[in-house]
Amino acid sequence: MTRAKVAEYAVLFWRDGNLIWDDYLHHRQFALTPESVGILRWFSYWRDIATIGPPTDLHRAIAERLLEEKVLIAEGSTEHQEEQRLLAEWGDWGPSTRYHHFASRTDETVEYLDPVADVEEFSTKARAEPPPEVVKTFPRQPITVTTPSIDDAARWPRPGLVDVLFARRSTRSFTTQAVPLDAIGTIVDIAAGPIDVIENAETGPIIRKTSPSAGARSPIEIYLHANRIHGLQPGVYHYAASRGGLERIRRPARAPLLERALGNQSWLAEAPALLIYTSVLRRSRWRFSTTRAYRDILIEAGHISQTVLLTATAMGLGSVTATAISDVLVEQIIGVDPMSEPVLAVTAIGYPG
Repeated sequence: MTRAKVAEYAVLFWRDGNLIWDDYLHHRQFALTPESVGILRWFSYWRDIATIGPPTDLHRAIAERLLEEKVLIAEGSTEHQEEQRLLAEWGDWGPSTRYHHFASRTDETVEYLDPVADVEEFSTKARAEPPPEVVKTFPRQPITVTTPSIDDAARWPRPGLVDVLFARRSTRSFTTQAVPLDAIGTIVDIAAGPIDVIENAETGPIIRKTSPSAGARSPIEIYLHANRIHGLQPGVYHYAASRGGLERIRRPARAPLLERALGNQSWLAEAPALLIYTSVLRRSRWRFSTTRAYRDILIEAGHISQTVLLTATAMGLGSVTATAISDVLVEQIIGVDPMSEPVLAVTAIGYPG
C-alpha cells in the first residue's frame, strides 16, 4: 500500500494559459493538465494510490507519473523526509519566504561568464536594449544643494572607523532638537552620492559609490521625510545624486498617517529625519535576468543602510534602521509605484534621547 500526497515544496501560477507547477526546491516546472489538477486535489492529504483507480485507468497512470516526477510524494520516501526538514526549518515563515530563497538558490550546474565575455554580452545587449538611467531625478522640483562636510570629519565625535564600528547602537529615542541640514546632506552624500563616474559609450555610465552594487546598476534610491531639520522646510524630498541635493517633491505626511506607516512606532515617526530606501527594479533587471538579482538588491540596501548608520554615529547622531513598516502607506507618502520601485526600509536619524 503506497500512500501519497501533494508535495509542499512548490507553488502554482498561470503562464500563457497554462497552470504551472513550480518546484522551487529542485528547480523544475511542469504545465499541469486539467486531469492532473483534479488528481492533485484528490491527494491534498495522504491517500492510497490505489484509491484513484485500477492500474489500467488513465487517472491511475497520471497519478503514478506525478509520483515519479515528485509532484506527489510517497509517505516515508526521500522526498517526504526532505519536505519534513524543509517545513521544520522554514514552516513558520510560510511558503512565500521559502519560495523566495530556494527559487534563487544556485547549484553546481550554474556557470557564470568571465569578465571579458560578460562585457561583450552586455555591450551587445545595450545596442538592442539601452540600459535604464542609473539615477533618478525630478528636474522641475526645487532643490536644496547638499555639500558633504567631510573636510571637517576629524572634528566629528568618532572619526575613526574602528571606534565608530564599536560605538554604533540602535537608537529608539530622540530629542526634539533639530538636526542640521549639513549633517543630513553629508550622510546622504556619503551613502549615495557619486565618487566618480565612468563613462561607457556602449553600456552607459557607471557611478561608483561608497557601497558596492551588483553589476554597478545602483538600484537603490533614497527619500527623506524631513520632520525637524534646521535649514530645511518639513516635507518629502528625494536625494538626486545627479543634481547633488535634495529635491522637494511632496508635503510632509500628517502625523497620524506617518505613525501608522511606520508600524505605530511613535518614536520612529517623531525622529527628526527619516531616510526611506527604495529600489528601481528595472536597473538590476536589465543587467540580471535571474531571480537571484533580488537578493543583490536587498544586500545593497543593507550596505547603504550600514553606511548611513556608521556616518551618523561618527557625527554623534543616533540612528536605527527599521523594516517593521507598512509598505503600502510609505509608498503613498513618498509617491512611488510598488510595481516598479518598492520600498525596502527606513532609517531614523536624530540626537539620542
